Order: sequence, then structure tokens, then C-alpha cells
Amino acid sequence: MLAKAKGKKVVVVGDAGVDIIVHFPRFLNDERTKVEYKTPFLIGGGTAANTAVALARLGIPPSFIGTVGDDQYGRYVVEDLRKENVNIDHLIVDPETNTVGVFAFIDERGERYLWGWPRTKQSFQKLDPARVDFDLIKQADWVHSSGMAIVAASSARETITEILKVAHQAGVTTSFDLNLRVDHGALDPAYKEAVLTILEYCHYVLGSGAEEYYYLNPEADWRATARSLVRADRTVIARMGAGGSLAYAAQEEVYAEAYPVQVVDVVGAGDIYNAGFIAARLCGWSLKESIGLGNAVAGFSVTRESARSSPRVEELIAFLQAY
Repeated sequence: MLAKAKGKKVVVVGDAGVDIIVHFPRFLNDERTKVEYKTPFLIGGGTAANTAVALARLGIPPSFIGTVGDDQYGRYVVEDLRKENVNIDHLIVDPETNTVGVFAFIDERGERYLWGWPRTKQSFQKLDPARVDFDLIKQADWVHSSGMAIVAASSARETITEILKVAHQAGVTTSFDLNLRVDHGALDPAYKEAVLTILEYCHYVLGSGAEEYYYLNPEADWRATARSLVRADRTVIARMGAGGSLAYAAQEEVYAEAYPVQVVDVVGAGDIYNAGFIAARLCGWSLKESIGLGNAVAGFSVTRESARSSPRVEELIAFLQAY
């Protein structure tokens, strides 16, 4: 169903790490004497890496640009991306940095509590521009990145901005997932400025409705803020979970409903949505069809555990046929 996208050159830039899933003990009786323990498990993570893997599973294996440490987690990332058919020729292994593992503690209600470690010399915040192949960027059909890697003032922030600028100026389609990280109810001014600068080089901006667009202008309705980011060559996508998704473009505004699924785990759903949207646009699908496919791949993913639950093409077809 996505055959037209095969052979397209996609580059994903940003963070790659691991997720460590730890379930709280579940008590089986009121006396709390009988307890069920689930075995913790390790799985690939990172917002940009999640999108890269989801694209590869849809038959569009991308090249990945980012940094991991020369450590146990970093080696896991290398093998995981290779296994998922993501091109890691441009993945940097830097022994001076630490690959981040995100511990996801899950309580008996399914709520998640996330903690990233180590807290220092985090690999995703480092991206040496001298080690980036800008010819790869200029020759791509699409370049995508994520806001997770630009949260802190860092070489990653500067280099990702430059990558998107070079791609945009070369006529390459670019997209950016906000992935905002908000402390104390407001965006750090320098961080906000960095985000807005990057958006100048993006054809598509993706974010989570009220959870992200609101913080770009807390004094306005988030929908008005999303619309304000639209340009003649820039479309803004708002993901709303069970509420579906919206697309704001210069000439149209479209909406696509979410799929009525039984939700197990929403972590990574936005990253996976991005892959579905990109795949659809690469196939020449309409804007409404494209956000609809984003909803579909995200809908499939939330019925399973972990951020690496994106569908392969045959699974996506079966999912769509069921609805």
C-alpha cells in the first residue's frame, strides 16, 4: 500500500537510546501477601529512533544521524537499529558520552513514571557538525528531526538547526516534531527561541495539540497558535490522541478521526504517528489521508506495550481492514 514511497531517501536526525520497562508489583489479594512480579525488559527507545524504526517497518528504511556512547546501551542501540533495517552508517559512537536509558516505572493502573539516566554527558545532546555528511542531507527526499535533542543548549541543538537549514535551502522536504519539554509550566526563553528558529526551516511541524502548542503562546488558544505557525510552504499537524488529528495548511484545514482501540500504552505513539504521516506524504497522499494514516499506525501501536510497537505493512493492512 506504500509502494510509491519505496526507494525514497529519508534521513532522521536526533536521539537514540534505550527504554527499561519496570512494572510495579501487582498484589493479588487484599492482604497484599500474594504478589505478581513481571520481569523488567529492555527495548530500543529515543523519539527520533522510534520514528526511524517505524519508517523502516513500513518499508522505507531511513538513514539515522545521531550520537550514542561507547557503552552497553550504545551497543544495544547499534544492534537494534541494524536489526530494524535502519541505515546506521552515519550514527556516531562517541566514547566521551553516555547513552541514556529511560526507566519507565509502570504502576498497577498503567500510569508511567519516567526517569532518564545517566544525567551527565548525555550522548543525544552532542552532534559534531564535522562528522555530519551534508551531501546526504542535500540528496535526501525528506529530513525529519525531533525536539528532544534540542532541549538543552548544546552542539546537537546547533547542528540539527544547521541540518534542517541546509535541507530546506536545498529543496528537501523537512519535518520537525516539537517534543517540547516544559519545566515549571513554561518554556525556557532560549529553548523557545531555538524551537521557533528551527521551524523556519520546516515544511511540516508536528506536535501534540494542547500539550505542546499551548506552551508556544500560553495567552492564546492552542489552535490559534498552531494556525499562526502556518506559512505558504509550512503545514502544521496537531495530534490529539483519542481525539484524532488536525492539519492546518495555507489553503485548507482537515481533520481525521482516531481509531477506537483499546489502549494499553501510549508512549511513543506520537513518534510512530510521524512515520505514518511521512510515509503517506512520500506516496503523494492527500493531507487528510496522510493524517489518517498517522492515526492508523499510532492506533495500532497503542494497543501494545512499548514505543517500539509500530506495525509492519502487512500488520497495518490487517488493522485497517478490521476498521
